[in-house]
Amino acid sequence: MNVNLKKKFCIFTLIVLIVLSAITVFAVNQTNYINGETISVDSNNISRIQLNSAIQSEETAEVVNFKLFGIIPIGKVQIDTQPEKYVNLGGYPIGIAIKTGLYITSKVSVVTKDGAVCPVDGIEIQSGDVLLSIDGVKLDSVNQINALIQDKEQVSISIKHKNGTMDYTVTPALDILSGKNKLGLLLQDQIEGIGTMTYTDGDKFYALGHAIKDINGDDVSASGGNIFNANIVGYVKGQKGKAGELSGSFSTLSNSLGSITANNIYGMYGNLNKNSESEKILLGSKADAQPGTAYIYTTIDGIAPQKYEIQIIKTNSQSSPAEKSMVLRVTDQRLLDTTGGIVQGMSGSPIIQNGKLIGAVTHVFVSDPTKGYGVYVDWMQP
Repeated sequence: MNVNLKKKFCIFTLIVLIVLSAITVFAVNQTNYINGETISVDSNNISRIQLNSAIQSEETAEVVNFKLFGIIPIGKVQIDTQPEKYVNLGGYPIGIAIKTGLYITSKVSVVTKDGAVCPVDGIEIQSGDVLLSIDGVKLDSVNQINALIQDKEQVSISIKHKNGTMDYTVTPALDILSGKNKLGLLLQDQIEGIGTMTYTDGDKFYALGHAIKDINGDDVSASGGNIFNANIVGYVKGQKGKAGELSGSFSTLSNSLGSITANNIYGMYGNLNKNSESEKILLGSKADAQPGTAYIYTTIDGIAPQKYEIQIIKTNSQSSPAEKSMVLRVTDQRLLDTTGGIVQGMSGSPIIQNGKLIGAVTHVFVSDPTKGYGVYVDWMQP
């Protein structure tokens, strides 16, 4: 082989290597289309290329191997093999009654034969403190108290304050109106309110998109409770500086829809008593959420949800569970004319984009009720 021919061969070989290197870089770092199917290679890169038909692939269960002209290996990528999943769409109101322990609302006087007396008058008690036990017996319900203090001159009570737990000795007072001993405490053993169902999946439900708070604004540990059918009977329109709210009614004496098993900063969860028959929808993920037009399903009158247009202003990059995944703006004039935008009670309203359930409404901007936050549906897990 003469010198010129050797030079030409070297140059040709160098060009081929450069081309192969370039193809390898593109094949590994871009989103590729093979036979009409999208294969996500790098979720942080939104660029796309159309692979030349000369590049073929060999698929395994989770890996695609790329070969130039079906012969020369140029790279491989991991693909998502999870099948599509459909769930039942929410958007309808639910009544929530969650067990909280015995929260102290206030001190009250007991009418005795000697006049009005408050047995706990000398104890520093704040609204939101918790009555934990009487004479060492743990309390779960207000109904336990009568049996524990009847015919007793003194009892030992344990109270959880914000800064710790303290034990006190108390002398119950005999109420001349009922003939029963009383402690002089106004108590509640559950929190009740209105929220919105996000979706159901078989015999499980997912709702709210944020934690249930107690009267002190602290997260409530779900020790039990139930959800019920609810009816929205009115609303207070949101204004700048003051959040609006939905007004609803439900009865805890009716048959419950399901039982609450968990409550965290991403929602409320539990078991359904009966599988939902609502509309089916494809369950999406944070990868499907993008700035642009979307919809919320929510109920502002009665029991049937309506679809309202919104704009997703911003989607936050979250590789692990975090609150405030998306920033939303209500653009549907019907909702703006009625509630003014997002109001309390809409928490849990499903967010739909491109036919997929991608998240739930969670918060409203007090400074602007047309805006609020949403959480990715990925994070709504007990």
